[in-house]
Amino acid sequence: MADGDGLAAAGDVRNHWIAAYQLNQLHAQLPEQGEGRRVFARLAFFALDSAEKAGYPKQDADAVRFNLRALLIRELPSDGDPLWDPDVLGADVLAALPLALLEAQAWSTDWATRPRVEILALRTCKNLLGSMRTIADRVTGEPLRTQLDQWLELWPRLP
Repeated sequence: MADGDGLAAAGDVRNHWIAAYQLNQLHAQLPEQGEGRRVFARLAFFALDSAEKAGYPKQDADAVRFNLRALLIRELPSDGDPLWDPDVLGADVLAALPLALLEAQAWSTDWATRPRVEILALRTCKNLLGSMRTIADRVTGEPLRTQLDQWLELWPRLP
């Protein structure tokens, strides 16, 4: 097999996993699925993990995971699972951010003049934080809540 064939095969595998996560994500978003939505979400997360192993960007997978977790936190009652805990999600989002808050604040003032790599880092922050916009009021732990509030105050100024 030529090297190009290997890359094509890896892309095919990644695309199959992406299709699997998209299908399960769709079912996880349907209210009529009830508590089964959590099962579909877990299947979507498994497919995302596999897509990542095949080359799908981690920050893109994290944004999907975080948004789906936030949706289910908003729409389903707590079941005691940390995966659906707003504080755990908030900590996971903060841990995934590629920049420190002070750095993001400084860069956001003139982001349009920044190098592309810095703009992309700011954009990644915005994408990852999007999930917290609708559930930040459910986060109770400190200093986590304060940190999230500071990031969400910056959110509109990010590219």
